[in-house]
Amino acid sequence: MSATRQLIDNYLRTWNETDAPRRRALIEKVYSERATYTDPMTQACGREAIDATVAAVQAMFPGHVFSLAGDVDAHHDLVRFQWNLGTPGAAEPLVVGFDVVELDNGRIDRVHGFLDKVPVAA
Repeated sequence: MSATRQLIDNYLRTWNETDAPRRRALIEKVYSERATYTDPMTQACGREAIDATVAAVQAMFPGHVFSLAGDVDAHHDLVRFQWNLGTPGAAEPLVVGFDVVELDNGRIDRVHGFLDKVPVAA
């Protein structure tokens, strides 16, 4: 497994880790100190804000798991990949997204997230 693929696997693990101290340790390992995360719903600047964002998403979607939905494509310090969010064993994911990540010295520095499929409010 390439270092980039391992980094993205760990990135997704941060979104799935519900134990706050373990999640924070993963965030410290995966993200640069000045990291930012931006998607259509939120913007988080710094590891603490990213951690709070992950916790908020977990609270919104309890029991759901993020997974990689295809290959990781990378060149230079840029990475792109699609992901799913769903309950284990479900036929279809609830949410589908696409992230573009900028790296800095082997860590995630900026995440640009896009939402391809989101649940429709009743």
